[in-house]
Amino acid sequence: MKDKLLEKKQGELVKMKLRELLLPHDFFRTKPSFYTRLYEDRIEFIHLHKLTSGPFYRVHTGIRFLLDDLDYVALNGIQANGYKNEYSIHYNFRYHKDEDSILRCANQILLFVENEAIPWFNIWRYEDVLYTRQDSPLRKELVYKYNMLKKENKENAEIISKSRKLLGVKE
Repeated sequence: MKDKLLEKKQGELVKMKLRELLLPHDFFRTKPSFYTRLYEDRIEFIHLHKLTSGPFYRVHTGIRFLLDDLDYVALNGIQANGYKNEYSIHYNFRYHKDEDSILRCANQILLFVENEAIPWFNIWRYEDVLYTRQDSPLRKELVYKYNMLKKENKENAEIISKSRKLLGVKE
C-alpha cells in the first residue's frame, strides 16, 4: 500500500514538471491528467494515463471540437505508451523514486509532444484535410455542426460550455 502511495506521489511530480515544460507550447494543466490549449473551434489536449502495471504513463492526444456533444472526451489522436513505440524515437515514460527519473519522464513526454503530437495537431488545422482524410478526428456526424460554428445560438453555447467543462477549460 505504501509503495502505491509513493508511486502516485512521484507520478504527480512528473505531471507538475510537465505542466511547466508545456507552457511554452500554450498547453495548460486543466484537470489532473489533461493539458489543453484552446482555439476558436476546438480544444487540443494531451492526456496522461497512469498504467497500473508499473510506474509509467501512456500519453494520448486528441482534439475535442467545441460543438461535439459526446458525453465523454474521445481519445481520438495518436498515442505512445513508452515501452512499445511505432515512432522512430523510443520514448521512455517510466519513472522511479529518484528526482532524475521524474525529470527524465517529464522531458520524454515533452519530446513526444514536440516531435509527434504538435505536428499531428497541425495537420488538422487545414479544413480540406479535416474533411477528407479517413483518419480525421472530426467525426462524420460533426461536419455539418462544425460548419455552423460561426452561427451563434443557445444550443451551440450549451454544447461549447459542455466541451469546455469536460476538459476543465474555464469560460
